[in-house]
Amino acid sequence: MKIDLPNVCNARDIGGMKTKYGVIKQGKFIRSGVLNRLNGEDVEILKKYNLKRVIDLRTSMETETTPDVKIDGVEYLNVSVVRSVTFGISFESLDGPILAERLQAGYERMQKKGEEYPEHMENIYRRYVYDDHCRNAYGTFLKTLANNPSDGATLWHCTMGKDRVGTCTVLLEYCLGASSEQIYEDFMLSNTQTQDNTNSVLNKAKPFVPAERLELIESMLMVQRYYLDAFFDEIKNRFGDSDGFLSACGVTDKDKENLRKLYLE
Repeated sequence: MKIDLPNVCNARDIGGMKTKYGVIKQGKFIRSGVLNRLNGEDVEILKKYNLKRVIDLRTSMETETTPDVKIDGVEYLNVSVVRSVTFGISFESLDGPILAERLQAGYERMQKKGEEYPEHMENIYRRYVYDDHCRNAYGTFLKTLANNPSDGATLWHCTMGKDRVGTCTVLLEYCLGASSEQIYEDFMLSNTQTQDNTNSVLNKAKPFVPAERLELIESMLMVQRYYLDAFFDEIKNRFGDSDGFLSACGVTDKDKENLRKLYLE
């Protein structure tokens, strides 16, 4: 369910999803984009959700550059999913010329690796699986929810709330018994949720970048099914199935049982 936070993109409560084990409780899990532009209105909305914990999935460099606006009474944790961000841009906070400049620099780094953007994203989603740093982060994220429950809502975010947040949410929903169809549907919902933000960024960039780069920017602001296809394909190739991958992340059967007891009804 979408949460209308004026200064936060892609915010939604994943509660209400009916899984094979039960229904995910509402008001427990919020996924979103970055919280660096919260204002009083945003804070009041989050208080209505009884927000008690924020898990920032970004790198230390990102958290230092664009720190979260802190809310009194809320616990903040940093669980960086990736070691570093090589092609990440906080688009919504940049003006057109700077956006174009950073996009060009990122594009050049990508091309030096011999990658086009679709291949680049596939590689990122495969790295989420084979990189032990990523696996440790997924394990920490899930075990925190399983073994340190909050009496209110937990919100997790990255920058746009679609890739790092998306994969963390995928694994959580799997643990809670969601079907593959449900997992993909929720993952792809980011495109609808962020449409206004996407349009705003494209309009801002349009005077400063060629048409083909506008298409690239749009791609960078969206998710595709083949991202998750690559994620699950890598899981199958390296760990056999999702349970094997979760085990490699340090998530035990007991952790999964705790998640279901705590967050399903």
